[in-house]
Amino acid sequence: MTMPLYFLVVFFLFWVPGAALMTIAWKGLTFPQRKSFWITSAVMAVASFGMEYVYLWADIWSFSEAHDPLLGITVFGAPIEEFAFWFGATPFCLSLYLVTGRFLGLKAKTGAETVKTTRVARARPKRKTGE
Repeated sequence: MTMPLYFLVVFFLFWVPGAALMTIAWKGLTFPQRKSFWITSAVMAVASFGMEYVYLWADIWSFSEAHDPLLGITVFGAPIEEFAFWFGATPFCLSLYLVTGRFLGLKAKTGAETVKTTRVARARPKRKTGE
């Protein structure tokens, strides 16, 4: 059996660092931020699942065992390595964003804070009357 290099690269490039970064970031997140993390991950999982088959159908990419051995497990004809990539990249990128913001001292705004600051920025100055 040959080494499944694509799977190993995805695993060590996305899943291991993503889990480590999420362990760091998770403690400082509020419940709405955690909920947003899972909702974003779920939306991206559904979108990438569908787009995987669009890309395969459009022949944008293909897989060759001669160049890169695969595990042999498929999901509706697509190799499992592709889903390991898509499902690993989203949490990795989100956790990298959260940890970077935490170390730079940036605080994520909640939806209510964003709306409030936008309304203040758009407020027009009051006109003086009666002078």
